Amino acid sequence: MRGQGGSKLITVGRVVIAIAAIFYSVEHFLHPANVPGVPLEKLMPAWIPGHLLISYLTGTILLVAGASILLARKTRMAATYLGTWIVLLVLFIYGPILIAALADPSTAVKVEGINYFFDTLLFAGAILALANATPRTD
Repeated sequence: MRGQGGSKLITVGRVVIAIAAIFYSVEHFLHPANVPGVPLEKLMPAWIPGHLLISYLTGTILLVAGASILLARKTRMAATYLGTWIVLLVLFIYGPILIAALADPSTAVKVEGINYFFDTLLFAGAILALANATPRTD
């Protein structure tokens, strides 16, 4: 999107994503035992090592990247790093959770696993779309 209208939409998207990231970072520090990325009630499975390290690292990345995006400082780089981190969480945390959920005979557990996986993937996609839409000079 080029022009004034596209620039305004990018600014709105930037602010919304930044506020969400900062809010999510606060949630990570308040509830470090929960799964990382998007704040969810689900606890991190015991078979995933480094629960607290992953959660606090995710909270820190969300806070720093969210502040950078909100202040329009190195927006493209911050969004790229944050989006990449969330994609890695999807692959290495939510992927195994999804596989375990799909192996469960309960439909509710399967739906929950699919929901967690794709909600977090959608957040990563929105962040990476912002990175792609941000001018290279930023």
